[in-house]
Amino acid sequence: MWNDFGEYIVSYCNNISDKFEDSNCKIIEIAIGKFFGVSKYLLNCSNCSNINFIATDISPSNKNILFDDVRNPNMDIYHGADLIYSIRPPQEIQPYIENISSEVGADLIIKPLFNEDLNLKLKMRLVNFKKSYFFMKVKVFKI
Repeated sequence: MWNDFGEYIVSYCNNISDKFEDSNCKIIEIAIGKFFGVSKYLLNCSNCSNINFIATDISPSNKNILFDDVRNPNMDIYHGADLIYSIRPPQEIQPYIENISSEVGADLIIKPLFNEDLNLKLKMRLVNFKKSYFFMKVKVFKI
């Protein structure tokens, strides 16, 4: 399932690169915690050279993860992001993640826990991709 999620993100980036002249795709995972399944996929896949991947967390578990508190975010981290995603974020921080993605004009993916609802005001579409499912908000145009 996690490789499928990573594969979807790679195809998203390849689509962005095809549509826009900028060949890099900036992807940010918010609240990565200690789960690195998707990030490892993105950092190690053979066709991911166009991906600039950044991971953030309020309590970074290693030096490759940037400290950030989404309740008071460092917006410099998120500037220029094409896609922001979060895997199983607590409901109380979901609106903050939404605010960050809206402010920088990035698409947003939230992968909730199996039985959890979203805590967001906006409508997100359910995406089923192979063995993975998640909710996605797509902006109308790239800023």
